Amino acid sequence: MSRPSTSRVIFRLLRSDWRSYVLAWFQWLCFHAAPLPVGWVLKLILDRLTDGSPGLPVVLLATLLGLEVARWSLFVSAAFQWHGAWVGWLTVPRVNVLSSLATGTGPAAGRLPGSSGEAVSRFRDDAQDLGLVLDVWLDVSASLLTSIVALTVIASIDRTAAVSVAVPVALALGLSAWLGPSLRRWRRAAREATAAVTSFIGDTFGSILAVKAGGAERAVDNAFTTLNLHRAKVSRTDQLGSELIRSLGYGTGEITIGVVLVLVAGAFQRGELSVGDIGLFASYVTVVASLPKWVGRLGAYQRQADVSVDRLGELMDGDRAAPVQQVTTYLRHGPPVPEHQPLVSDGLRQLDVRGLTVRHPTSGRGVEDVDLTVRGGELVVITGVVGAGKSTLLRGLLGLVTPLAGEVRWNGSVVADPSTFLVPPRVSYLPQVPRLFSETLSETILLGLPPDQLEDALWLACLEEDLQRMPAGADTLIGPRGLRLSGGQVQRAGAARALVRRPDLLVVDDLSSALDVETEMRLWERLRTAGTRTALLVSHRPHVLAIADRVIVLHEGRVVSDG
Repeated sequence: MSRPSTSRVIFRLLRSDWRSYVLAWFQWLCFHAAPLPVGWVLKLILDRLTDGSPGLPVVLLATLLGLEVARWSLFVSAAFQWHGAWVGWLTVPRVNVLSSLATGTGPAAGRLPGSSGEAVSRFRDDAQDLGLVLDVWLDVSASLLTSIVALTVIASIDRTAAVSVAVPVALALGLSAWLGPSLRRWRRAAREATAAVTSFIGDTFGSILAVKAGGAERAVDNAFTTLNLHRAKVSRTDQLGSELIRSLGYGTGEITIGVVLVLVAGAFQRGELSVGDIGLFASYVTVVASLPKWVGRLGAYQRQADVSVDRLGELMDGDRAAPVQQVTTYLRHGPPVPEHQPLVSDGLRQLDVRGLTVRHPTSGRGVEDVDLTVRGGELVVITGVVGAGKSTLLRGLLGLVTPLAGEVRWNGSVVADPSTFLVPPRVSYLPQVPRLFSETLSETILLGLPPDQLEDALWLACLEEDLQRMPAGADTLIGPRGLRLSGGQVQRAGAARALVRRPDLLVVDDLSSALDVETEMRLWERLRTAGTRTALLVSHRPHVLAIADRVIVLHEGRVVSDG
């Protein structure tokens, strides 16, 4: 598959709502071109005032005033239109990235960066960088067309003045292109450093109890200072490069104006130019001199977008064009009223895993050629020493990591993509450490489901007594990642979230890690009598092994016992 250029990717983003872009472009073209008729009317006024004609040119003055009023009224309209288009440009890549991570085939874990801060940076800042390029394209194209007209008029009056305008502009463009590779490198370093700081802040708030218990306040402060110093260093370099490009554009414009005025001064003294010509030159040179400013911005934004397109593409299997594909955003009229579709499953008669091989890319450890079967109504327990591959087996089975070999069958049919097939209502997965949202307990359990099954799920997860001690019951805010809950409450909240979906198969990775024996026994008793009857779980506790229908023993990644 060919690797599309950054410009081609951004052009595809433009096509997602090309009508809004064309309308915005036309309005900004008119705004940039407004000084052209203003300069011409100014020439007529100055010539009229200096040729000895009696009276003031009232009509021309009124026309000049009307043109300026119309220009800035157009600015308000163009800004309003631009804002709607801007929101669309930012929304398209964000929707595509979220949709890919949430519903795309294959494991999402391999595409996500190593920290949440890095993911937020890509979602927020990199999407904005693409919008900035589209934004400056409006100004560059409009300024270029207007400058061509202005240069043509200037050349018809004085060719030397026209050349003195064009040469500095060309030099500024060449220097911007030469700095491009360095700008890309500096921008990537700045984005990575900012993401590291953002992630560290999030991790600190999520682990505040561990920091206090370990007396690590000073160490956290030192680490935060070190990250910030590095971020400040690389960000200064990035900003310096970007500002150099922008300043080059602004400086070129000012120099161009000065050179042109010096050149035409002699012609004016010789009587070759009128006062009106000087006024027209001053207006038109300002138009042409603005072109390097916009081109400088384009150079900076384009180099930044080179990095951003790569970073967004990494979230979508390395496809640079995937973040800008056509998608429905509902920005103009809002989304339709969502209708809850009841969860429907074909039921589980038998789950078969054959020849499953999964290895970690770094350590090379995992499971090798594993076979297992779970029949409807069975409680199957996987056990083994630490490092035997129990969690890896579950994650490979569910498609959360990419297996090297093997197949999964559901009721005899091969599952092509477990990551999208083995989900509720077929399968609910409870990891060792459930990730809870910073919402109320009920919201983090339901995640959009109707609340009619919430009470049953809370009872099955043995949370009814805990609810009585919470200030607002199930509507109690649980804090970032469930910080206000105990370890056992977090794990049981995760269990409730899995059970409220009424899965055919419940997959649990060591539920006992934060539960006492009595609570765990009560939970499994309720599940066997009133909840999900089919389960595949990891455990080492004797009382869980005792109630299992079958126990699978793993050792060094291989099944050594099944019975």
